[in-house]
Amino acid sequence: MSQHSDDKRQMSQTKKQQLLDAALHLFIEQGIQATATAKIAKTAGVANGTLFHHFANKQALVEALHLSIKEEMAQAITPPDSSLPLREQLIHLWQAAIQWGLSHPQKFQFLRQLANDPQYPLSQQHAMLSLALPLLPQLIAQGQSEGILADWPQALILNTCHCQFLSTVSLFTEQPELAIDPACLQTAFDMLWYGMARR
Repeated sequence: MSQHSDDKRQMSQTKKQQLLDAALHLFIEQGIQATATAKIAKTAGVANGTLFHHFANKQALVEALHLSIKEEMAQAITPPDSSLPLREQLIHLWQAAIQWGLSHPQKFQFLRQLANDPQYPLSQQHAMLSLALPLLPQLIAQGQSEGILADWPQALILNTCHCQFLSTVSLFTEQPELAIDPACLQTAFDMLWYGMARR
């Protein structure tokens, strides 16, 4: 492939990232539904047609941003030691996800906005969660097969994990002293664990 083709592809990827960055900033500032695509393109410093070259519509842009953030989250979370008991593996994932959310406030705020947006169904958000943390549904299935976790529909358990993650990071963001209290961190996980453990 020629140097010219490489440069062109690199420029295209740069513009796509500029659009994603601008969208994130504006969604946090104005809300997802209140943000026009023309405003995103202007903020990114590209033509409106360039936005539609990369994304068919605003929903596609939102989904691409969501996927980008979830992939970044996945890369930041190291898998737990598979030799550990199931509960310890889940604690590892939970604590890593909480720390990621606290360390990326804008990206977390976007996830929270999306969770409350009726345009983006929970099934889609759960699919993204499973994509970001593929080990989570695997551990849930393992825990159910071993009789450690309740034999409830996985969609319900994933929804509980998703909601607990969003609410816990939101609380810790507003009250940062809780985020550095080991007892509080443990209690936050225990609330999740006892909500899905077999009784």
